[in-house]
Amino acid sequence: MIALVIFIALAAAGCIGLGFWSIYGFMREVPQADRNFQDPLSFGLRTLWPLVNLATFVIAPSLPSHKLEVTYKQLQAAGLDFVLSPEQFYGLRATGAALVALFLLVLVKLLDVPGFPPYLLAIGFGALLGWWFPMLWLTERRNKRRRQVIKDLPIYLDFITMAVEAGLNITGGIEQATQKGPPGPMAQEFTRLLRDIRSGLPRAEALRRMADRMDMSQISGFTGTLIQADRVGASLGATLRAQASQRREERFLRAEKLALEAPVKMMLPLVLFFFPLIFLVLGYFIFLRMHQEGIF
Repeated sequence: MIALVIFIALAAAGCIGLGFWSIYGFMREVPQADRNFQDPLSFGLRTLWPLVNLATFVIAPSLPSHKLEVTYKQLQAAGLDFVLSPEQFYGLRATGAALVALFLLVLVKLLDVPGFPPYLLAIGFGALLGWWFPMLWLTERRNKRRRQVIKDLPIYLDFITMAVEAGLNITGGIEQATQKGPPGPMAQEFTRLLRDIRSGLPRAEALRRMADRMDMSQISGFTGTLIQADRVGASLGATLRAQASQRREERFLRAEKLALEAPVKMMLPLVLFFFPLIFLVLGYFIFLRMHQEGIF
């Protein structure tokens, strides 16, 4: 009997070892992504990168081109197009789905929930949650980046206006603004704009690419005004000063709009959480008083 148990244990260990060895051999066949010309990964992405690379290798050939194009535009708007390719982003989503489903499956197993449906529900809900979480993260990054651009754009326009009025051309003004302005997405985009111009791209085309990357009405208006002023020979100083004044007014109106929306957004948490607690505390003292008076 002991020999049989030892034999079964060795067989199980051998199966597990062969499984890990086959997975390791398959992962060695996956080509490593060339990241020499990409931005460094964050700590979380570096931890998951072997799994992301494996998932990308498996699912990338079956991804439709129109979805990859839409994802690439979303990555550009979030400033992550030099961090992840569209195929790698889908690999990240697949990895997230597998890991979250596995985590919930282990959690249900540890809780010792009886029946098969809880395990099936854990796998389905975990896969759905893990698949959508990277998209939520990307959306949050894009919204945060847009808020930062709206905040910094008038400052950069002021720097560019002063440099142009001091005698520099628009390219020199943008370079000075990039050096003196606050760090952030606006500095990154102006740096990419300068890199495109220095590589031989016409300034109008580089401005259009910048507007397409950021996909914001403020940037589209700024680049369109610069292209039109350059085409008709208008004064860049007056044009840039008008743009800076307009962007600053838009920023103020947006802040005023958010301030007016704050009381409305606070109503739901107040009704759901704050008011019930007040009524509960007041109800306790009312009940205590009625109990002392002999009503209850």
